[in-house]
Amino acid sequence: MRTSSLGGKTRHDQGHPGDESPGWQPLQTYTSSSDSTETAEDEPDSESLERDAEDRHDHIGLEESDEIDSSSLQNPHDDEATYRSKDAEDYFGYKSNIAETCDGENPFRLITAVRVDTNNTDDGDLLAEDARNLAEETGLRDLLVDGGYTHKEVEKCCRDQEITQHFTGITGQRPAAEKMSLAAPEWDGTRMVACPAGHEPFEQNHYETGRISGKMDKKFCDGCQHQENCFVEEQQEHYSYGFRERRVEVAQRRRRLDDPAEQEFLNLRAGVESLMNEMYHKDGEKTKFTGKIKVKNASIAKAMGRNLKRASRFLESEAKQEKSTG
Repeated sequence: MRTSSLGGKTRHDQGHPGDESPGWQPLQTYTSSSDSTETAEDEPDSESLERDAEDRHDHIGLEESDEIDSSSLQNPHDDEATYRSKDAEDYFGYKSNIAETCDGENPFRLITAVRVDTNNTDDGDLLAEDARNLAEETGLRDLLVDGGYTHKEVEKCCRDQEITQHFTGITGQRPAAEKMSLAAPEWDGTRMVACPAGHEPFEQNHYETGRISGKMDKKFCDGCQHQENCFVEEQQEHYSYGFRERRVEVAQRRRRLDDPAEQEFLNLRAGVESLMNEMYHKDGEKTKFTGKIKVKNASIAKAMGRNLKRASRFLESEAKQEKSTG
């Protein structure tokens, strides 16, 4: 249980015993029944009752843990640190996202982005700030991330920059095996080129809300081998479908994950996990600094050091190779 301060108003009655100390303001004052005799003239008016009610509620107390916001004060020495619970463990402070090159043709890897924020910030929000810069500064075309980086703004930016996202996992429940995947048809963006049986809808719509819909001719759907588990629904004069385009995108990601070639490609991301261990866990998970800007600058300094060390090792290796062959 953590403490939280509610309100801040206090009441101070002049001349009450014990109030002589400079600056002393009691939270509440009480008068025993023996010290006063109630009469009709002494009955408090509505304004006094209202003020007394306010005073009774202005106090310092404890809130239940589940009622305290994750951005509440965690440490009086660092008012920017936040709270986060992940995998049944509690974390206090900040989080860091790091991007590095991982092309197999590169002689060594370089850290290209470091982003630090409060640890209750969504991973996707952090990546959204860097996606465009990475494309412009490094010529990024393939971005390997885990399922926690699913983010609409990042996905839009990646589409605009012609960057393909590769996810090591996908959040959410996998559809039932007996249901046809929305990745089964051939798609050109949001337009269905052909259904799994090879037929194109005679009418299609794509709405600003992100919803897509279409109509299929009955002569194609009646008796189709896929009819029983297909996503279309029978209407009086045709068959129709309708769903969010995001469902198609997620289905296509799931299909790529099942591809052995994609799994091999995703193995390139394993290096960044060891990088996080090298950057933080090797020296202990606790930062030596307080305040977001100091933690960020320390992370950037560490990244610069890692890049210099990697470049130095590469140059030393090249020099030794030249010496041995010379």
